[in-house]
Amino acid sequence: MEHQPNSVAGTGSTGTERLAAFSDGVIAIIITIMVLELKLPESASHGEVWPSFLEPLAPKLAIYALSFCIVGTLWINHHQLLAAVRRGSPQLMWMNLLLLFFMSLIPLATSFLGEHPFLPRAISFYALILALSSFVFSLLRYHLGRMAEHDRGQIPFRRATLVRSFASTLLYATAAVLAAYAPIAALALTVFVPVMFNIPLIFGRDRSR
Repeated sequence: MEHQPNSVAGTGSTGTERLAAFSDGVIAIIITIMVLELKLPESASHGEVWPSFLEPLAPKLAIYALSFCIVGTLWINHHQLLAAVRRGSPQLMWMNLLLLFFMSLIPLATSFLGEHPFLPRAISFYALILALSSFVFSLLRYHLGRMAEHDRGQIPFRRATLVRSFASTLLYATAAVLAAYAPIAALALTVFVPVMFNIPLIFGRDRSR
């Protein structure tokens, strides 16, 4: 297949190159904020290793790893999404800003859940933010899929990403509601979503080309 110039592939004069650069910068800042929220306990320099160092740090580190995986997944999908964009539009920019808005709340939810890993309210808030982020990405994916100039020859890839996005939204929303009744099950469901839906991305065939 003949290689197409950048202006056709969705970068350069269409304005999507600046959109991608701005989005990458915001996502990088989100990850940076999350890691800056990780603070060692005051007793880390003395006392027993487990009760004074590992036990208070382990939940925060685990939630950070989960959030890092989720933000990374959104970034990968966002990168593949913009690679299919042929032309920037005001609707695309506003929907992209809305996605970045909800993603920017992930560090807040991560910090809250890291401090209270089994608190129903913290689990529900965390799952809700992830559900909203996934939902807006689904809308963005759906909006671009309805435009004739996008996704030429990429129907299977478009359908696969739509199914993953809407399924993730549904499962995260379920976890947000379930947290009030079964917080452990809701937390397990929240962990399950990125693990399960990342398997095709990591080990599957690249369908974005």
